[in-house]
Amino acid sequence: MKVLQYLMDAVDLSVYSYIKPGALHRYSLHDQDLHRYVKTITTSLSTYIQAVNLGESIAKGLLGIPSANLGKLISQAISTSFSKLTSNAVVELHLMLIPTTIAVSHTLTSERTMNLNTFRKTLTSMITYSDVKDALEVYSALKKLDRYEHFMIELGISEGVIRTNSMNLRNIYLALSKKVIPLSTLVDKLDVIIGMVGKFIRTYDETYNYNLATVASYLYGLEALYGISFKSEILKERNIVNELYRLDRELRGKGYNFNEFIPTLCVSTLLSLSSLDVIHS
Repeated sequence: MKVLQYLMDAVDLSVYSYIKPGALHRYSLHDQDLHRYVKTITTSLSTYIQAVNLGESIAKGLLGIPSANLGKLISQAISTSFSKLTSNAVVELHLMLIPTTIAVSHTLTSERTMNLNTFRKTLTSMITYSDVKDALEVYSALKKLDRYEHFMIELGISEGVIRTNSMNLRNIYLALSKKVIPLSTLVDKLDVIIGMVGKFIRTYDETYNYNLATVASYLYGLEALYGISFKSEILKERNIVNELYRLDRELRGKGYNFNEFIPTLCVSTLLSLSSLDVIHS
């Protein structure tokens, strides 16, 4: 399953690539347990295999998007990781990557190439055509986590509210994005991710450096989502490592922590690797 290889490579690059200013990276003094991001995926790998198969089935017409049971797969991944890793599970990875994996699998099966327009339509359709059942599945899994239980209370989300308002996954993601900003990139700010993919591919074509392409994509995403400006030539500095370190210290010193953006970076990197494999094959 090529999609699974793209997925694991994307998580590896997004987590361990040097040096992502303001977020975790392999040389960071602020984040010691980077491996929990990888373990969050590997503990639920069987669910990702299901996601790949589901995308293929939809592409072959064996199953319709409304019957995808997206909420159940997300809930299953969250519950499995939490049962094995407890609070070390980075559940936002599943919220972002389960829908993405299905859509990538569907696109590659139906198009034989990573067509970002097809990907966008598939992802948007899955989230839009999800229903109350999907929303309740994800809600039930998330409320077991203290952090998200507090979020749900603060946002006024409950089982009754979900049923009364016929909320779907789009509604859940948009509501939660008030607390976890990057979740919005999967629903109403998908252009941020598409832009990150373009930045990754352009940088890789110029440098043939996957790490540098990942960092370039990350910086583009921060500018697009958080409005933080960086020097346009930062990645062309002669001593780029020192410059990235300097920027990392500067952002950390100002209290910034963009670890919440890593799942979005994983999504864009997955799409980038899928696209590059076709472009350079």
